[in-house]
Amino acid sequence: MRGAGGTPGGIGTFLMGLLLTAVGVYMFLSRVDVTLHRWYLWGYDAHGAILVVFALGIGVLFFNARNVAGWVLTLGSLAAILLSIIVNLDFYFRPTNLTTTILMIGFIGVGLGLIFRSFRSVESS
Repeated sequence: MRGAGGTPGGIGTFLMGLLLTAVGVYMFLSRVDVTLHRWYLWGYDAHGAILVVFALGIGVLFFNARNVAGWVLTLGSLAAILLSIIVNLDFYFRPTNLTTTILMIGFIGVGLGLIFRSFRSVESS
């Protein structure tokens, strides 16, 4: 029976490393707040302009579903809405104590170390 990555390294070591890494990443990501700020274009809220274009595209598609301009307006405005949401995200790391931060980073480091160690061949002496 082969271990992790097809090497005789240890599947138990790999699973323990995977668990520690997952716990560390979860602890780290649970401390991050994600907010969305407004998107302004020439001093005006640009989300409304995109929604007007989207409504126009939907209207054209209801009138004639084969109209290429309607599809371009609809799909282009949906892409612009999605892009504006992604571009305007702000990430903030919530204040936490040093002990918790060291544990988070330590779990990730130890876990990755165990994962990489499990891929190494075990030399028999």
